[in-house]
Amino acid sequence: MVNIAADVGATSAGGRSSGGNVSESTSVPAAQDWFNYGLALSHAFYHEDAKGAMKRSVEADPNCSMCAWGEAWALGPTLNYGIDEKQREAALAAAKRAQSLAKPGDAKARRLADAIVARYAPSAAVGGKLNNLGAARAGESATEPAFGAEMAKIAADYPAEVELSVLAVHSQLMPVRGDDMRGLKPALATLEKVLKDHPNDTGAIHYYIHATEFDDRAEDALKYAEELGRLAPMASHLVHMPAHTFFHAGRYQDAAVVNAQAIGADTGWMKAGGNPTAPNAKPQALPMYYAHNLAFGLAGALMSGDAQLALKYAEHAELVYRDPVPVGSRAYPVPRTWVALARFAPDKALAVPEMTGDPRFHIYRAYSRGEAFLQKGDVAGARAEVKALSKVKGAGGAPELTIARSVLEGRIAMAEGNPKKAARLFDNAARVQEARLSDYWDPPSWWYPVRRSVAAAYLKAGDFANAEAEADKSLKMWKHDPLALWVKGRAQAGLGRIAEGEATASKARKIWRGNFDSITADAI
Repeated sequence: MVNIAADVGATSAGGRSSGGNVSESTSVPAAQDWFNYGLALSHAFYHEDAKGAMKRSVEADPNCSMCAWGEAWALGPTLNYGIDEKQREAALAAAKRAQSLAKPGDAKARRLADAIVARYAPSAAVGGKLNNLGAARAGESATEPAFGAEMAKIAADYPAEVELSVLAVHSQLMPVRGDDMRGLKPALATLEKVLKDHPNDTGAIHYYIHATEFDDRAEDALKYAEELGRLAPMASHLVHMPAHTFFHAGRYQDAAVVNAQAIGADTGWMKAGGNPTAPNAKPQALPMYYAHNLAFGLAGALMSGDAQLALKYAEHAELVYRDPVPVGSRAYPVPRTWVALARFAPDKALAVPEMTGDPRFHIYRAYSRGEAFLQKGDVAGARAEVKALSKVKGAGGAPELTIARSVLEGRIAMAEGNPKKAARLFDNAARVQEARLSDYWDPPSWWYPVRRSVAAAYLKAGDFANAEAEADKSLKMWKHDPLALWVKGRAQAGLGRIAEGEATASKARKIWRGNFDSITADAI
């Protein structure tokens, strides 16, 4: 049989590393192969395809306990998706089949079956929600912490079975999505042990990228992130995953490039007639992940100043998310593209039509139009967009609305030669961003660190000490941001530290993909 698991990167130098051992339960090769493939798909976040593979495993051997367990696993929640009541019942039914099929002498299969039955058992309401219901992520579920702890115990009793360790890690990370951090450190320890011996295990790398990100030490995953796309070139989500590490490490251009590659991994499928926004889209990593790749890649391009790539992302979004795609499907990826237009093609930004259905359309359209007007020297036009922001309905106290208005007002103040006023306005926006949008970000909810604009305003005002201090604050949060480095270098020079300023500017020049010599404080 063809090793189709290799299509999603489920191989390593030592052979298949993302695949389970169900030999105690089946002697049917097809059942084993489909099970292995299902786990590989699951680790690559091809959720619906994983369900299909596990179903094929069960069909190949209906008496296989672990095949039924694999189906129950695939039917359950993931780091990014919760399940509803109907889905929970289906998962529980599969889990109970696994339990009934477990052979008396197969302690591992029985323990795994018992654990997953408990995972899907109905529970009391938590926070007004039933177990696994209505949750954006299943980390909000009542049973996930106990399931993660039990999976970790089982894996510890079978240390030679790497796949069990990887599955346990996923289970331990689930509650982290719900801000229960108890399983994070043990999961990291397990992953580091697995990767020491199996550095090409794509599932382990995937979860290590997430875990180090959750633990605020994303750079620890760099050596693995740099290899993941090569190991899984056809798995778009795995090709994308290094962007999480790269962005946190300040490698913005790399984040932009790998997301373009992730979109490219689905190009053949799209040419065959697929629609990444359709409800039945194939592969089933879409549509959410497709939009995620686009938004994340655009974020990297904007932060690195790569106008060409940013505009390509914008053009692609316009092509993919046009009518008859439902408006709701556009609300996440499309508004962000307007920032790229404002920065690098202002006339196109001013031509963006009104859209209804989500406050983000109004927020980003007015903001990007304001930026575009300022690019063209039209302060009055920018002021009109500030007024438009004040009339946005449905956003309430959304931080993006507050940030957009304050940033735009700050840019107007800079254009009018009042940098001290601008610094106050930018600081207001930065405080909102840092207080309300500073948790888990992939990509950031607002497209750039407003703190660097505070630094730029102080620079224009000739307050070099505060400019450097604010730039340093920004760089602590957004590492190696070339525009923050530009401000810092100019501030250092203004303070008489010429050589130091030149060294800082040299770092910025290496990262920035635009015309470095055309940067001005007004647009930072």
